[in-house]
Amino acid sequence: MNKLGSKQYASKNISPKANNRSSQRKSGRDYIHFRVLLLMSLKNLVFKKLRTTLTIVGVVIGIGAIVFLVSLGLGLQKVVTEQVIGSKSVNTIEVTTSKPQSIKLNKDSVSEFRNYSNVTDVSKTYSFASKIGYKNSNTDAIVYGADSTFLDLSGFRLVAGDQVNIENEDSIIVNTAFLDTVGISNPKDIIGTKLTVTILKDKNQAIDFPLTGDFMKELKVSSVIDSGNSNELFTSQTTFSTIGFRDFSQIKVVVNDSNNIAAVRKQIESKAFTTNSPADTLQQINQVFSILNILLAAAGGIGMTIAILGMFNTLTISLLERTKEIGLLVSLGARQRDIKRLFIFEAILLSAMGAVIGIILAWVAGFAVNTFAVNLAYSRGVKESFSVFYLPLWLAIYIMAFAVIIGLVVVAFPAKRASRISPIKALRRE
Repeated sequence: MNKLGSKQYASKNISPKANNRSSQRKSGRDYIHFRVLLLMSLKNLVFKKLRTTLTIVGVVIGIGAIVFLVSLGLGLQKVVTEQVIGSKSVNTIEVTTSKPQSIKLNKDSVSEFRNYSNVTDVSKTYSFASKIGYKNSNTDAIVYGADSTFLDLSGFRLVAGDQVNIENEDSIIVNTAFLDTVGISNPKDIIGTKLTVTILKDKNQAIDFPLTGDFMKELKVSSVIDSGNSNELFTSQTTFSTIGFRDFSQIKVVVNDSNNIAAVRKQIESKAFTTNSPADTLQQINQVFSILNILLAAAGGIGMTIAILGMFNTLTISLLERTKEIGLLVSLGARQRDIKRLFIFEAILLSAMGAVIGIILAWVAGFAVNTFAVNLAYSRGVKESFSVFYLPLWLAIYIMAFAVIIGLVVVAFPAKRASRISPIKALRRE
């Protein structure tokens, strides 16, 4: 075989590999496989155990502080919202009148409100200044003539009694503030007790026939609720409507969607009525706590700033220590983006591990603090359970994404610098 033939034969044997390598480059595939780069990044972090551990601890402290403080803010917001709004429907509009002598809340108003679009229900209630006779004493209180819908929307908590039943005209519901006033410590002791309810005469109250004196009726206590700090009692509104009371003190209009509250309120207020909605209070609460959460996150961000500096220092030192290694990789065919990805994977691993551990430790710390707070409150007479820390899933996801983004930002300079290392100069070192 002549030289030309041997060259052709050799070229035929070599050319498939060369063509394969060329096709890989043209197709955009990496010279160093993804899994190999990931394994190299992981091994480098494991090899430098102390430095890696300190860097991760810094990320844990930064992320943990942010999650802990923001969870505290969200938990306090949730507690305050539940205490202020309770289980009341946020889609409720409370309608009152500032001029009861001329603008009346009556059956005609109820019928008109029911016909409004987007209105699903209407509840009404009477309220009267009253004297409550218990044993040999009389106590000032407000007596409400309400329906079951009104109580459901009000979100009162049942303290004693089988259930909150306001449809029985011969029964009455009392609140815990009234029990404190009359000196009853155990709410169960008043169940079944008869109270004398005296409605004080009011010349402004419209009635189908004139009262010659105060309205008086004896009613049996059916249940005890927690409705506030003032003396409040609730009975069936039928008790007052059957004897001729016409004007309601308040009407609650339920809207099908919170987005329609403004339109319905505008219709009601056009009739010179005064409106109020739990949505107003909820909006104010959210505004206050939005600012608070930003401040808490900023306070936790101080620790995150230290973690960022530590991560940057770790990656920069790693670059300086591995200059010869990087030069060897480049000389063997590694591309610039391979070197970049090698450092990017290390940064993502550092930030992701730190974020996961930080989130877990923040949750554990929040749970411990919350347990202590609940036990302390319980020892001082607070029977309701609560949580001052709230860590929703979306917050954990956002924090993870934030940590990864921070890692990518921090590694941008070291990765770019590493990709530009000259293999000849790198291999000449040492």
